[in-house]
Order: sequence, then structure tokens, then C-alpha cells
Amino acid sequence: MALGLLGLFSIACLSAVVTNQVVDQKAKEDAIAMDFLTKYAENIKALPFASVAPGLPINYIYNGTGGAPLIIIPATNGWVSINTTAYQTFYPDLVWMTNLNPQMKVTLTQNSVAGTLHDIEINVKMQWNAPLAKGGQLQVQVDFLRTVDVSLL
Repeated sequence: MALGLLGLFSIACLSAVVTNQVVDQKAKEDAIAMDFLTKYAENIKALPFASVAPGLPINYIYNGTGGAPLIIIPATNGWVSINTTAYQTFYPDLVWMTNLNPQMKVTLTQNSVAGTLHDIEINVKMQWNAPLAKGGQLQVQVDFLRTVDVSLL
């Protein structure tokens, strides 16, 4: 009887350890994704207003010249794979998500006031496969507003 109870407790402990590892892995992936999106969004925020457009680089450093990686605002509103050397150079922790098929989607919505472009709403999403391929796609997103540059007084 005691041996049966010991076996039951051992199985319960092992189950808790495995569950903890999956939860830890998911938390690590969430942190990597959120940090990547924050870095990507901060680069877009630093751009001159006229440079916030599909197909343009997110920063003059990441423009693809001189051996630098080409990191752009995607030209379409569809999902784009970020499982590339360029994105892993831009954000090295993405290497940890290589086998999870990470993808990114950027949506730009322009808003005009009295016929003049005033601001751009930017939505950046990242999705990837769940740990152990259980539970479908996981996703995080960052939303921000980029307003037109104002000349100095």
C-alpha cells in the first residue's frame, strides 16, 4: 500500500515538473516576443514621420547596405516570417524561437485632419507556434500612434 502511494506521489511530482517546464518556456517566449516588438516599435517611433511607410527600413542602420541587415516595415498587411538571419541579427534572442515559426504583421492606418495627414496608427503583432505544438498560435502585439513631425519654433 505504501509503495503504491509513493508511486502515486512520484508521478504527481514528475507531472508538476513537466508542467512547470512548459510554463517556463511559454513565459520565455512571451518575453522574447514582447522585447522584440518593443525594439522594433521604438525604431519606428524614432523615424522621421515621412519615413513611416510600407517597404521602408525601420532605421537607417538597418537599411541593408554595407553588410547591415535589412529590417523594413512590411509592404503588405500579411504575416511575414521573422525566422531569418536579418531579424536574428537585429534581435539575437529570436534564435531561441527558430523552431516555432515566428511571424510578424504590421498594420499602418493613416488618419487625416482637414485633408492633411496628421498621424499613423501602427499595430505590430507577432505570432508563433505553442510549446510542444499544443494549443495553436500564441500572439502578442504593440499598438502606438505616430504623429506628424512639428517644426521647431
